[in-house]
This record gives sequence, C-alpha cells and structure tokens, in this order.
Amino acid sequence: MKNFIIYIALFLTFGYAGCGKPACVIQGKIESKWNGKTVYLQIIEEENMRPQSIDSTIINQGEFKFAQTSVSPQTALLSIIEQGKPAWTTQFILEEGNIKITSDSQGNTLIAGTPNNELLQQHFNRWYIPYNKMRQSSEEMYRLEQAGQLTRNTLDSLDKNSQSYMREMRLLSLEFVKENINNPAGKSLLMEIMGLPDRLLVDVVEKADSISLRHPLMQQISKRINTYKAVAVGKIFQDVIAVNMQDQPSRLSDYAGKGKYVLIDFWASWCKPCCIEMPELKQLYHQYKEKGLEIVSISIDQDKDAWQKKIKELQMNWPQMIDENKEASKTYVVGAIPHTILLDPTGGILAKDLRGKELEEKIAQYLK
Repeated sequence: MKNFIIYIALFLTFGYAGCGKPACVIQGKIESKWNGKTVYLQIIEEENMRPQSIDSTIINQGEFKFAQTSVSPQTALLSIIEQGKPAWTTQFILEEGNIKITSDSQGNTLIAGTPNNELLQQHFNRWYIPYNKMRQSSEEMYRLEQAGQLTRNTLDSLDKNSQSYMREMRLLSLEFVKENINNPAGKSLLMEIMGLPDRLLVDVVEKADSISLRHPLMQQISKRINTYKAVAVGKIFQDVIAVNMQDQPSRLSDYAGKGKYVLIDFWASWCKPCCIEMPELKQLYHQYKEKGLEIVSISIDQDKDAWQKKIKELQMNWPQMIDENKEASKTYVVGAIPHTILLDPTGGILAKDLRGKELEEKIAQYLK
C-alpha cells in the first residue's frame, strides 16, 4: 500500500509536469473573409525544402491559435490552402515563446514576440517597401489592360519597374542573410537568394560557421561558389567543347591562349538585349580585329536553325558555337545573358560582365 501511494505521488508529480504550459503558442489575427477556413501550421524540411503540415485549426472571428509542446528553432509557414494551392501564407520562425502574427488586407504581415521573429520582422519592414511598390505596379498593369489602355511603352515601363523592385527585394534579403546566416532567421531566407548571381553569394559562404555550412541550401551555394571561383577574374580560362556552324566539335582553346585578346560572348537568338547589342560587338570586332581581338560567341539556344538564322541576319562574322550540352554555361556559371568574359593573350580572365561603354573602354585600354 505504501509503495502504491508513492507511485501515485510520483505519477502526479511528473504527470502534471508533462501537462504544463506549451513551449510555443502562436496567436494569429487575419482578415474576417477567412472565417471558417482551415489554417495549417507547416514546417520546412531542410532536406527537400518542402512544407510538412504538423497541425491545423479553424479561423474564428478573424483569429486562430496553435500550441506546441516541443519545438526547436526552424523555418515554418502558416497557410490557407484552396484548390490544392496556398491562398494565403506567411513565413516565420517556429521557436519557444509566444508568437503573435497579424496580417492585413494588403498581405502585409507583422510577426512579434520571440527573438528570431523580431529579427525577421525588422527585415520584412524594409522588404515590404519595394514589395508594395511592385504590387501596385502589377495592379496598375492589370487595370490598364482591363481598360484596353495598356500600350507597349507603358507595359515595358511597368515591367522594368517591377523587375527593379524584385531585385531590390532580393538584395535586401541577401544583406539580411549575410548578417544572420548563423541564426534561424538568416537561414529561413536562403531560398530567397538562390537566384542571385554567384558573385553576390561569396560573402554568405565566408560568414557561415561549420553548422550553417551543413544546411542543404548552403551546400548548394558552396558548390556554386567553388565553380564560380574557378573562373573568377585572375584565373586561367577553363577549356570547353561546343558545336560550331559546321556541326563539328570546337574547343574554346582553339582561340583562347593563342596570343590574342578573346571576348567570350554568351547569347541566344531569342535574347532581345543580346541582339540589340550585337551591332556594338560588330563595331568592336572590325575596329580591333587587326590589333589582336577575337570574339567567340557561345549560344545557349535549343533551336539550331533559329541560332544559325540569327547569326546570318546579324552578320556575326566571327567564331560561333552552340552550347548543346550546357557544358560551357555550367563551367562559366552563366546565370543570365548577355554574359561576356574578356581573356588576355595567355588565356587569363581580365574582366567579366562588361557591356556597352564599359566593354568598349576596357578593350581600348589593351588594344590602343
């Protein structure tokens, strides 16, 4: 009997201890139009970066609440799913403490209550400025289109503005990640910067500690940076094989490192900026060909006929290759076109991504 009483006492002590306050409470406020809808609490699995639902609740009078008994800091989402797609979603850090999330009718979200979420909110406060401008630009584009007033010039202008706002958003995320890569808030935005040029991601890798470098996305970035560094300014060119106009294999080393300055130009027949700038390359080629300049254009086209047709149309009278297996594009980490690389007579990389006036001045510097 005495042992039974002791057992009951121990059960009450430890049993009730396990039923204490939850480690994490999430309180949300959202537009009343979502009343009666299910909101899902999801965590982002690092291995595949896919959301996994771990809890759900019904929105009542514009409010919802989650309570989690055990959590460790990780990227999470709150999502309302309609027809298999997110109709509303917001990102935050699932961690111990009381987290308050408020979303307004414009899609702006305020996250407060815990250290990493307060830090993340500081970033979002800056990020929402270009985001709202981009949203307004898209709404204006839609309004004009519906009214039949959307001209080509207006479309180009609004599209250019939207691209600028998108780039500003990514660069803000990049700066935040660089400063916070070793905490959960910084890691939560890694996906946002994956589309940026590799040269902008070098600092992220250099600032990451050994634990952060084990993150799957950081491993991808590290691999990209190693490839990028192999073809950085000051390095010797990497030889690649592509197909020439005669449908025969051709090596970059057939031209590079042979005593001439070589301009490698990555382009495509469908790339409007590439084609617009081609007359400038023609002028440079004719002006400096006899002084020691060679141009090698490498196309990323899929359509050989379109590639050859555009070459003839633009009268590109210098060596041409098409990167059928993407070897050249991968080797030189070509994320966007046009993309140029200037080599010295020994094959050393002098400059990258020069266009227009900058390219002309750089070539003139060496071939006066």
